[in-house]
Amino acid sequence: MLEALLGNENCLSRAQKERILLAVSAANQSQYGVALHEQMLKLLGVPEAEIAYIVNGGLPEGPDGSLIAFARKVILHPLELCEADVERLRSVGFREPQIVEVVILIGACNLFNTLQFGTGATPDFPTRTIPQVVAENKVYRQALELRPITEEAQEDPDAEWVVRVQNGDLGAFEALVERHTQRVYRTLIGLLGNPDDAKDALQDTFLKAFQNLSGFERRSRFSTWLVSIASNTGLQRLRERRQVESLDEDASDREEFRPRQIRAWGDDPEELYSKAERRTLVEQAISRLPAKYRVVLVLRDVQQLSTDEAAAALGLSVPALKARVLRGRLMLREALAPHFMEGAQTA
Repeated sequence: MLEALLGNENCLSRAQKERILLAVSAANQSQYGVALHEQMLKLLGVPEAEIAYIVNGGLPEGPDGSLIAFARKVILHPLELCEADVERLRSVGFREPQIVEVVILIGACNLFNTLQFGTGATPDFPTRTIPQVVAENKVYRQALELRPITEEAQEDPDAEWVVRVQNGDLGAFEALVERHTQRVYRTLIGLLGNPDDAKDALQDTFLKAFQNLSGFERRSRFSTWLVSIASNTGLQRLRERRQVESLDEDASDREEFRPRQIRAWGDDPEELYSKAERRTLVEQAISRLPAKYRVVLVLRDVQQLSTDEAAAALGLSVPALKARVLRGRLMLREALAPHFMEGAQTA
C-alpha cells in the first residue's frame, strides 16, 4: 500500500503527499507521524520553517495550502464536509485523480496513526512538540452533538425512582441500590480484583451516590452516572495501594506492546469451552492485566460505557483512552489465544 501511495507521482508529487501526511499526523496529535514525515520533508529539501508552520496549523501559500486545509477538515470536522470543499480544490487546478489520491492519503494516514497509537510504537529520531492549539482537536473525536438522538435512546428506566429520591423518598433509593448492586459490584471486582475491597468500594459508591443525587441533572442515565462514581471510587483505591503503576495519562502510554500470537482463532470457540468456562477464562485474563488496561476494558467492554464517558471517568483524553483500549484488547487476546486458536486443545 505504501509503495502504491508514495512511490507513484503521476498525480501528486512526493513532497505534496508528505505535506498532507504531516498535517494529518499533527491534527491527530501523532508525534510518531509528525517526526516521520518531518524527516521525509527535510530529505526532499523542504525548509524546516515551512515544516514547523504546517505543524503549528499554518497553510502554505498556493494550491498546496488548499490541499492541507482540505485534509485538516476531513480529520477535524468530517461532518461539515460538502461539495464546496471539493470544488475549492478544483478551482485551484486539482483534477479528479489528484483529489481522489488526497482522500486516500488522508485515510491511510489516519490508519497509520491509529496503528501507532495502538501498538505504542515510538520514533527513534527527534520529535517535535505539537502545539496545544492543534492537539485540542482530538483524534477520532466526532461531532457527537450533531448526531440525531432519538427520544427512545434518551429514556432512563431509573428516572422515576431518581425523582422520588430527590423528593425525599428513601425507600426509592433502596430500590435503586437493589437494581444496580450487581452491576456496580461487577465493575469494582473487575477493577480491584479483590472481593473484600470490592464490597467496601460498593458501599462507598452508593454512599457517594446518595450524597450527590440531589445534584444529578439527568444529562446521562442514572446507571451511567453510578458506574462513573464506582469507577472513580475503584481508581482511588488502586491509587492508594503501594507500588501501583500510574493510572494517569503520561509518557508510559507510549510503551511498546506487540502481540506474539498471530494465528487465527477458531471460528467457533463455543465448541471448545462452555459459556461458563469462557467467562471464567476472560475474567481471569482481565484480572491479570496491568491496572490501567484492566480499568479501560472493564469500563468499555464489560460495563459498555461510551468512549467519552470512560475517558471522563478516568481523566484521560479520548485518544489516550482509545490507545489503552486497543492495547488492552491486544494483551487480552494474547492471553486467551492458547485457548481459542484453531487447534487449541481443551483442558
